[in-house]
Amino acid sequence: MAYNPPPHYNLGGPSDPQQPQSVPPAYSPLQPQPYDSGYAPQSPLPAPTAPPPQSIPAQPGYGTQTFLQPPPPPAPRKSPAVVLLAIGMVVGLAAAAVSVALWLSASGDLDDAEARLSDRDDQISQLEEDLAAAQAQVSELEGPAADAEALQACIDELNAYYLTEAGSAEETEAYTAVESSCGGLLPSLGI
Repeated sequence: MAYNPPPHYNLGGPSDPQQPQSVPPAYSPLQPQPYDSGYAPQSPLPAPTAPPPQSIPAQPGYGTQTFLQPPPPPAPRKSPAVVLLAIGMVVGLAAAAVSVALWLSASGDLDDAEARLSDRDDQISQLEEDLAAAQAQVSELEGPAADAEALQACIDELNAYYLTEAGSAEETEAYTAVESSCGGLLPSLGI
């Protein structure tokens, strides 16, 4: 098939006329049209094509199909230091939580112990006051109790004196006992 290149590709001189094509190309959808200027229709310039994409070379023994996608990037690997750091952080947080719980418990126990100690101090001071009051009452009652014992001894000696025979030796001994036990009481009693 003879082909006349477009005029801007014509390497001949300006005087060489371009010959019209005798047959349109088979792939052209255009129908031949009459031209009044005498020039044959120019075929449009072929559209510039992109360079073919780079492909992965075919492996021997496999088909010749090419893959246009690049291989997926490898998954990032975790460093052992990151794993150890994460474990250390978890252990540290757990230890901090336990220590805070123990501290709160201990401080609560300390507050309870201080409150109980304060209550015991109040009870001890109340008991000391009660003891001082009781000792004061005892000292007040010791005098009359001693007088009552002396009076009881005097009454017992007088009973023994009145039970003796008059003018006997027993009466004299009983009278001496009455004077010794009732010596301080007889003047107050009028005897």
